Amino acid sequence: MNSIGTWLNTTCSRLRRCRKNRGRMANLQIVTTPTRDWLAERAHTCSERMLVGSPYVNDAIIELTDMVSNDVTRTLVTRTDLRDFAVGASSLDTLCTLVKDGVAVHSLSDLHAKIYVFDDSSALVTSANATRSGMRHNLECGLGTQDARVVKALACSLMSGLGPGEPPQEMNLKELEGLYAPLEAIKVSMPKMPRTAARTPDEFAEVPTFSIEDREKLLRGFTGWKRLTLEGVLSMPDDDFELDDLYRVCEPTAVEQYPDNHNVQPKLRQQLQLLRNLGIVEFVTPGNYKRTLNL
Repeated sequence: MNSIGTWLNTTCSRLRRCRKNRGRMANLQIVTTPTRDWLAERAHTCSERMLVGSPYVNDAIIELTDMVSNDVTRTLVTRTDLRDFAVGASSLDTLCTLVKDGVAVHSLSDLHAKIYVFDDSSALVTSANATRSGMRHNLECGLGTQDARVVKALACSLMSGLGPGEPPQEMNLKELEGLYAPLEAIKVSMPKMPRTAARTPDEFAEVPTFSIEDREKLLRGFTGWKRLTLEGVLSMPDDDFELDDLYRVCEPTAVEQYPDNHNVQPKLRQQLQLLRNLGIVEFVTPGNYKRTLNL
């Protein structure tokens, strides 16, 4: 009897789990091309908030945010890497337009996830960027959910930075428009690939290089602590540099310009994070960074 009772308990427990999982699966939907149709349907019924995470954007995201009513809170988390703007992967014009339209734009370096959240009722995790190609033409695939707990968790995770790093930093219109001068100072070059008898697919991939064509124009877009830190980064003799080297270069000037600030090193680290958001420097290992723009 004991063995039969154990079997019955185990079987009943498994059945309960199956029913529970079946209910969760019912809240999942595979979303394929065109992703815009799924997004538009949710946008038209959105009543409280729309949250989008996409590394690359163009005017397609404006079309999406315009679908909701004016009293809906709209937030975009994206990359503000100058290199993305320089090669046309993303649009600075679009970000400025969004802010003018009342959309909160947040910058998150290294963002790769694409997440769309509508109220607390539905969300989509997908391969589709908030671009015309991503929403309409590319062969994309994602999973949509109507599980309120999952939707809230996705929104919280995105606004927390999707990991242990810094959360997304909101950028106002003045900060975004200030990026036009630095963007104009960057030159993009495509390397010439050597002709060989046989090349792997990776060898056909052309990686652009970015260089500073006009140093003063680059600096023109920055003021205060951010400019001070950028000047220190540009003064580094090598592209790879240590945080301690930056301290040695910047601290004397910082102490002179900001005598009341007694937290110079934390302030410099904060500015370095902002320069990371713009793709000017990259984090390598703790205390080590890389300048991405050739001098």
